Amino acid sequence: MKRNRKKTFAYRPSDQVVSRKAITSIILGAVGIIGYYFLILRSVELEGNADVMLGAAGWLLMIFGAVGMYLAVQSFHETAAVMKWKIIGCISNGAILIFSVFLLILGVIR
Repeated sequence: MKRNRKKTFAYRPSDQVVSRKAITSIILGAVGIIGYYFLILRSVELEGNADVMLGAAGWLLMIFGAVGMYLAVQSFHETAAVMKWKIIGCISNGAILIFSVFLLILGVIR
């Protein structure tokens, strides 16, 4: 790492910097995937007769997915950060959003 004239650190792409936005999006993606797993298990236990709290938790997980996707896309602007973490964040949060929309459409149809 070299210091430039403004006394801030300048990173080279070889420095393997991990973006905070990318890591936050991965964490939100993991929370969403694990959360949906437990919501589905609970819904199966209740034989589809879940209460409002499970629905609210589903909406909350969809919001986590949307915020995570926003952060993942914003992390692509950080040029020195490692690319694989950005891609993992996009894939995990994209899967959450697709699954959330699928459940929303399924709920409207029924």
